[in-house]
Amino acid sequence: MCKHGVLALLISLVSAGAFAQAPPMDMSWAIQQQMRSQAMGDYAARNAAMTYYNYMQQLRAMGYKGPSLPTGVTSQSLRDSVDGANAATQRYIQGSQLNSNRRSNAANDFSMRGIRGCYYARDRWGNLGYACP
Repeated sequence: MCKHGVLALLISLVSAGAFAQAPPMDMSWAIQQQMRSQAMGDYAARNAAMTYYNYMQQLRAMGYKGPSLPTGVTSQSLRDSVDGANAATQRYIQGSQLNSNRRSNAANDFSMRGIRGCYYARDRWGNLGYACP
């Protein structure tokens, strides 16, 4: 009796190990990369701003009394930038939705034909669909 209990325990441990989930994924590299990218962007923005600021200080030191020189950044250019980012986001979301639909349809088709044994057939009105035995 004891031998059967030990054997059952070993079998349950082995089978439980076969279906165990993988440990959580380590995504720290992605967070680190995002932080590095943010720091590079911040540095580039500070560098551009300081270059413009130093140039304007040089002009003022040489006697320039006019308005600040245009930077190329206007309300229209900012609006265009935001509109472009929004459009790119909408395209990304639309692509994700299409991909999700494709995956869902593929999983459903496999479930219907591969698991349930259904096949494509036309009904009496000519509509194509699944016929299941």
